[in-house]
Amino acid sequence: MTLTGNLALELIIMKVNLEIVNFREELKRVEREIKRQANMEIGQRVDFATKTLKLVTPVDTGKARKGWKNKTYRSPDGYLDGSIVNEVEYMSRLNKGHSKQAPKYFIEQVLTKIGILTPN
Repeated sequence: MTLTGNLALELIIMKVNLEIVNFREELKRVEREIKRQANMEIGQRVDFATKTLKLVTPVDTGKARKGWKNKTYRSPDGYLDGSIVNEVEYMSRLNKGHSKQAPKYFIEQVLTKIGILTPN
């Protein structure tokens, strides 16, 4: 049996209304899932970048390699943000090529290679 005329139109309108009623809830659910996925990826990328920087940092005493730290924090919009620091006083010189163990600007090269920095 096929539906025609007004009955078919009424069923279509009812279906559309049902979908619209749940639309906002579904949109919120999708937004929560996007944030969850994005936050997971951001946390993983910050950790991966920190581990990679540790691996490529030149070693004499090991102080510079041990100096890498990272932190993630939630921004007001609910997304994670992160920072990676190395406060060892001679890290800038190492990054400028002071050691033969790593090329000049090895920090920028690593972060570009793994997609955290983008070249100009």
